[in-house]
Amino acid sequence: MNVGRSVVKAINEIESGDVESAMLHACNAIDGTASKAMASYGGSNKRFTDFLRENYIILGAMGMPGINLYDTRFPVNVKRPKAAGGLPDLSDIIYGIHRCTHGHGAELPEGFELLPDFATGSGFTTVRIEKGRIQLSDRIIFGLLATAVMAPQNAGQQTPAGYHFTLSHKRYEINDWWGRKAEFEQICHLNNTVQIVLEFGDWMA
Repeated sequence: MNVGRSVVKAINEIESGDVESAMLHACNAIDGTASKAMASYGGSNKRFTDFLRENYIILGAMGMPGINLYDTRFPVNVKRPKAAGGLPDLSDIIYGIHRCTHGHGAELPEGFELLPDFATGSGFTTVRIEKGRIQLSDRIIFGLLATAVMAPQNAGQQTPAGYHFTLSHKRYEINDWWGRKAEFEQICHLNNTVQIVLEFGDWMA
């Protein structure tokens, strides 16, 4: 899979307003990258989710800032969650809900639609959680794409000039950042210093 092509398609789609198509291409970029980075890890579920867990520093800063993604578990039913403890983390939700739904051409379950933060230019990154449901910000798409772009396995990939990420109002040209995970993680650390573990009490039963 050409990861650079998936990145371009995802950005084109979210900028045109087709968020579900953008999420599909972003998940394809993760699948393609994880198949290289986690080649010996078994099936696609484990490769996909483990790859995202190893990139929570980038994914969190770009798509879900302020939340400790390593230790937070969500009150959502996901088939065969792979997170420690047997309850779903963000990686399980992205794979089990978004990647599998879009990959199979099915309709996204109600209550899991992405919130239009990027689409409306709100300047915020929001999340809405109810028992059994979670709506992520559409900025999670850029978080997924950034984890793929920064992966050392993708060094040498290309996108047309002008494609970029934005973090804390600073612009990062994608073609300058392929494979530079360690450097970008340092930037993400500085921009996401406060991280809270979310607790859901009885909702987890």
